[in-house]
Amino acid sequence: MDANNHGFNEMNTTELPKISIVTPSYNQARFLETCIQSVLSQGYPRLEYIVIDGGSSDGSVDIIRKHESDITFWRSRPDEGQSDAINEGFERSTGDLVAWLNADDFYLPGAFLMAGRAFSSRPGASFYFGNGWRVDETGHFKAPFVKKNQVYFNRNGMIYGLNYILQPSSFINRRSLFQVGLLDTGLRYGMDTDLWIRLSNLSSPQPISSFLSASREYDDTKTARGSFERVEELRQIASKYSGTCMTPGVLCYFLDTLYQSVREREDIFDGNFQKSLRMFWAETARLLSKFGCSSEGFPISPDPKEIPE
Repeated sequence: MDANNHGFNEMNTTELPKISIVTPSYNQARFLETCIQSVLSQGYPRLEYIVIDGGSSDGSVDIIRKHESDITFWRSRPDEGQSDAINEGFERSTGDLVAWLNADDFYLPGAFLMAGRAFSSRPGASFYFGNGWRVDETGHFKAPFVKKNQVYFNRNGMIYGLNYILQPSSFINRRSLFQVGLLDTGLRYGMDTDLWIRLSNLSSPQPISSFLSASREYDDTKTARGSFERVEELRQIASKYSGTCMTPGVLCYFLDTLYQSVREREDIFDGNFQKSLRMFWAETARLLSKFGCSSEGFPISPDPKEIPE
């Protein structure tokens, strides 16, 4: 890859950190080509790319082999799931910054350069995170993840509220990652939430007010299918760090999940019940302001305690 064709020059090439990207994948051939190309087309001069496939049988391996000359390491065999695969990639990584990009998501042009510059300006941050786009199954852009591109970090908002960090737009300081430990393989849905909280306890992260990635939202994603099982896992994570069995954020997520469920059975849950549920949901969301967040769960300003000097 020719770094100069992507806006890099000899001076900033030597100053940029090495970035390691890990893509976990299992039978995601319909998305994998776009994912891989979004990594390689960055033209980033100090890139390490690791693909951990769980033994796919849908043509994914052929796609990986097509690009293997630009992939640092790849393997395809059964593993213990997404977190296990990501951790294996992390352990193989050697970059200053590490990140994982699920096979159904993709990076936007210039993402690595912006993450690299953020690291160079503040190498002591535990992780770096930016904005991104919500896209549908076909990759059609629907809406920005963070409205008005106001990207802030608020630790209490994360613990007592909702996870407002877009995972594919996040890059982790590898040194910090190995200090706090890798992903908790016992978690299926909230391993990123747990990791952001642990990392932010070490040092405050650095927001990046740029669009770095696109996250697909469709019915077959693990998040969409998680339902009440996902709610309970998030409740356990919040309880671990807040010391309370229920937080406003988890309750909001529970009410959202509950509302989607009762709408499917109007023969049981009539309109009056649904209206009461929406009112309770709105009152619960109002509590998020106590932790510096909007009713949607996004920080409305930086937490003064988290602003680096």
